[in-house]
This record gives sequence, C-alpha cells and structure tokens, in this order.
Amino acid sequence: MWAVAGTWPFSLEGIKLAAPGLEAGGTAEEAVITAIKLVEADACESSVGYGGMPNADGVVELDAALMDGRTMNFGAVAAVRGFRHPILIARDVMHCTPHTFLVGEGAEKFARSRGYTAENLLTEASRLNWEKERARQAAPSGHDTIGIVALDASGDLVVGTSTSGLGMKMPGRVGDSPLVGPGFYADTAVGGAAATGVGEDIMKGVLCFRAVEHMRRGLPPMEAARRSVIETHHLLLQRGHKPGNIALVCLDRHGNAGGAANHSAFSYAWASDQHAPELTKVASVVAQPASPDGKDYVIATAGGTAPRPQG
Repeated sequence: MWAVAGTWPFSLEGIKLAAPGLEAGGTAEEAVITAIKLVEADACESSVGYGGMPNADGVVELDAALMDGRTMNFGAVAAVRGFRHPILIARDVMHCTPHTFLVGEGAEKFARSRGYTAENLLTEASRLNWEKERARQAAPSGHDTIGIVALDASGDLVVGTSTSGLGMKMPGRVGDSPLVGPGFYADTAVGGAAATGVGEDIMKGVLCFRAVEHMRRGLPPMEAARRSVIETHHLLLQRGHKPGNIALVCLDRHGNAGGAANHSAFSYAWASDQHAPELTKVASVVAQPASPDGKDYVIATAGGTAPRPQG
C-alpha cells in the first residue's frame, strides 16, 4: 500500500512523476523530493523555486522543509538565495548535520559545501512582475506553497514543503512553510499534513500539528483537515483578526487523504496504489460573513470527499 497527496493543482504533475517510484517500492522521502523538485524547477510556477516571487528588494528568497515521520527527524532552510532546489538543502540538513534548521547565509554556505551551484532565480517574467508591483507600492501578497505528503509500502510517512513565500515580503521574512508544526508535520504512527496560505495566520493556529493530533484522536484526514481550518479560522476571528487564506492537505497511515480551506480556490492532488493521480476540489469550510463587520462567519457543511475508504 502506498499513497501521496499534495497542495494545489501544480502538485499533480509532481505526483504523477513520483507515483511510479512508490509503486515500484521506492521510499516516501524519494517520492516527496521527486514531486517537489519538479515544481521548484518550473519557471511558470511563480510561488515556488526558480522564477518565484521576489521580495521587496527584488530578490527571490526560498524556504523548504522535509520531515520523516518514522524518526521524527526533520531538516529546514529559510531565506535562502540563489539555489532553485531548497528541498535538497533541507534534506541534507536533516541527514548530514546535527541541526534541524539553517537560514540565510549559513544555509547558502552549507549548500555550496554540499556541491550545489548558485544561480540567479529571477526570471524575466518575475522581474517584470516585481517592477510592476513596486511601482504601485503593492502590499505583500501571494502565498502558494507546494506541500507533499507520501506513504510508502514499508509504512514510512514523509512530508516536505517548498515556497518563495509572500511576494514583496520584507527581506528575511519567513512564513509557516519551513516551520515544524504550523507548515508541516508527520508521525508515521498517525499521518502527516502540509499547509499553504498566509503563514502569519497559519503559524498562530499551529495548523499541521493540530490536524495530525485530530487524526491521532481517530478523525479521518478530511474531517481532521476541516476541523483544523475551522478552529484556526475562528480562533483568529475571536481575537479580532480577519483570517487570510488557510488550507492544508492531510494523509493518514492507512493511505487516506483529505484537504480543507477557508476559501474556495483550493484543490489538492493525490494518488494511491488503488487510484490514478487525480485533482480534488475542496469547498470552503466557512461561508460568507453574516454580519457587516465581517467577523460572524458561518461554518459550512461541505468539505470535499475522502479519496479512499477508511481502513
């Protein structure tokens, strides 16, 4: 038995590439790396890797993380400049150092020591978009992270994330994606989750750890994802803050997948030994605000459907 799930439609091609390896008995870590690397190298994807959204200074800074749910070991990097595959640097942090998290110049120095070659990640398209946003003094925006959760035939469960973060962000800003707990979490005894959205809000709800703990209590991935988004969304509302976009994808140790969001734009991709790669649209778990101040949201009943029977 194997399964793999990822955030956003752009993860589908990566999952298609990773699925044959899982079918042939490959590891969950290999599957996660394969899927994420494909998106990191795609200049058309403006929120991940090469061609990612620049910060306010016009520089692409990348964050990534990898976690093995069997050992609970993880590696993460943040604010990395000049390397299109931060997921590989995060992997090497996990396997080749006594640490779990490297940032900025330290992460870049480590990457060079591992033989990775620095390059300019700013494409013509991303440069022109940055100039346009700078001219209109745009606020930071855009927050699509690729998050992949994979289960292999040996029962290991691994999660990885990669992103360029908010476009026009302050240099050095780090969101939820490389942070264990909010942006990703995995426990082979239970399941794993990866988040995407406004990191400043996702961090406040420790979204992915919350979802894994709901699965630990017996909730299926779809309901765990749905409940985690609702709880985080309403926690922020209760504290006087209108939440930004929040979404996540979950996978449990039985190969069941699910996803949820507090907006209507989110989809996740998934595949398993029983099902070819497919994209699943997720309905928002909150309806439109029912009061003029925008704080009185109604919990919606729709949240998508579980891809495979619980077992």
